[in-house]
Formats: sequence, C-alpha cells, structure tokens
Amino acid sequence: MRAGAERAEAALALMRSVGSVSGRARAIDLVQIEGGWSRHTYRLAVADPERPAAGEYIVRVRSAESVLDTDLGQEFRLYQLLADEPVPTPRVHGYEPATETPFGGPFFVMDRVPGDAVNVWRDRDRARLERSWERDRSLAADFVDNLAALHRLPIERFEGAVVARDFRAMVEHWRGIYEWGRLVRDPVVEEAYAWVLDHEPEPVPSRLVHGDYRIGNCLIDGGRISGVLDWELAFIGDHRFDLGYLALDYEAGQFLAPGSALLGAVAERDWFERRYGEATGSEVRRAEVDVFAAVGALMLIAIMGNGIRLFADGRTADVRAAWSRFVFPVLRRDLVRLMGW
Repeated sequence: MRAGAERAEAALALMRSVGSVSGRARAIDLVQIEGGWSRHTYRLAVADPERPAAGEYIVRVRSAESVLDTDLGQEFRLYQLLADEPVPTPRVHGYEPATETPFGGPFFVMDRVPGDAVNVWRDRDRARLERSWERDRSLAADFVDNLAALHRLPIERFEGAVVARDFRAMVEHWRGIYEWGRLVRDPVVEEAYAWVLDHEPEPVPSRLVHGDYRIGNCLIDGGRISGVLDWELAFIGDHRFDLGYLALDYEAGQFLAPGSALLGAVAERDWFERRYGEATGSEVRRAEVDVFAAVGALMLIAIMGNGIRLFADGRTADVRAAWSRFVFPVLRRDLVRLMGW
C-alpha cells in the first residue's frame, strides 16, 4: 500500500473507532497543506454512503522534525473543550497518540472549516486585510471579539487539561528553550530576560491564553473569521500575553521589510484595545502589555533558535528552519524599543 493510502486508512480507522464515519467510508483524496512549522497538516476528502454529510477533514500531525516539542494530546483535548464555546473552532474526531504511525507521529482528525488563512508577510495578503479595515472593519471586529470571548471563558473548564504557567514560569519556560537552541550568546536577548523579570506586572486572575493569537492562525470566509486554529501553545495564565504578542511589529508583517501599520495587520491599535476593554471589562494598560510583547519576542527567538539548532544538528532538512534566522534583527529591535534603550 502506498504511503498516501496508508495514511488515509489510518485516519479513517481512527474516525471509525469514534463513530465519526461508517465502516463503508473511503478516502477520495489526501493532500498535505503547505506551511506547518511544528505540525504537519493534511486535507482528507471522504465519501461515506451511510453519512452523506461526510466531506473534508483535516489531519494534524506532530512530526518528528518539529521545531518545537509541544503536546498534541493537550491541543486535541482543548479542541474538545472548546466545541460548545463562543470561539469558532473545528470539531475533532479522535486522537492517535502512538509515535509510530503512517503519518510519522501522533495525529488527530478534525473538521475542515470553510475559509482560508492569510500570510501577513505577503504584500497581497496585507493589502487584503487593510482593505477590510478601510471598508467595514468586520474582520477586525471578529478578530478582537473572538479574543475577548476567549479571555472570558470560565477557567474552571480547562483546569487540569491545559498546562498552567504564572508569569515567571512562562518566562523561564522560554528561557530554557532559548538556552537549548542558541548557537551563540546574545546580550540583547539575555538582558531582555532580566528586564521582563524586573518589570513583572501586578498579577491578574488566570485565564485561558491562546499563546499564538494572530490573524494567520484564523480562517477567513466571506470576509469574516470562520475558525480560530493552532492552539498548541495555549496555557492557563496571564491573558495579557496574547495582547502583547499581537502588538509586535513582526505580527504585522515586519520581516526583511516593513509590514502593515495596523496592529497584527488587522486594526488600529487604539481601536482594538478600546473594543477589547469594552468587551472584557478590563482596562488595557499599554505599559503592562509592552512587557508581554517583550516576552512574545523572546518566545519567537527561542522557537526560531530551536529550529536553527535542529537544522545545524542535521535533525531537520527543512530549510525554513535555517532561513528563520533572518527574523532575529526585527525581534531584537523590538526588544530594544520595548526596554527603552
């Protein structure tokens, strides 16, 4: 049996085991989707004579050459818990934890939500987002309202299923990954770790944090957000991390050239923070958010450095892992600005 057929059958077997498809279901097509730094993603088309509603699904795989070791099982459980919540997410159809699978690692299956993802580092995608802002702000409204809804979710629902990290544990988590992956010491990065710990904001009640909330991790259908994806970095902790991470110039498309002037390439920052504050009843204090923006930059540097280390050690042949070094100047500049140097 060809590799593609073996993978399709493995996904169908998992779906049959949880009753999502019948024994007569068959795969029509299985295609790997571009992208994916720490997960591989496949689109699976299914025909099922006993379930006419069966159609397309997504298979999400924890690959051996992932640039970051995250818990696929936690991500699956979180999708389960979010199924009836007001944040739009796909329904899941079973989790296979075994490492030896036709996909090359653990995987789970979920619905394919209508829509497509944008890439803020592409000029045409940024222009699309900016046109939406100028036209009716509907996409921006969905983007901020979904984040506010996420941060209003009752935390008790997720305790025990999602890792919890207070501020210092969050910082030390990323410092440990930075130390493992770095090839040289970076004085700006190491000073920034000390700076964020010296500027720890007053604590607030813990909430569910997405951990990688940006427009590229949302699906857009008909000018509206149809799904929020990629929950692998989610944790229970300080919700201000999501706000700070989103405020980085990098998330607005800054890479080798300037990106959008809009926050996350989606909305004006003052408008976004005002609407978020009104929806959550919590004031957004820019100085506090900036500390979390620095943590977000440190997180990205740690992840990118991890990928570079894997490439240098010959543990991945994905050239993107080496190419990611070009983002370091932008993130270091963000750190210098945030620290007031």
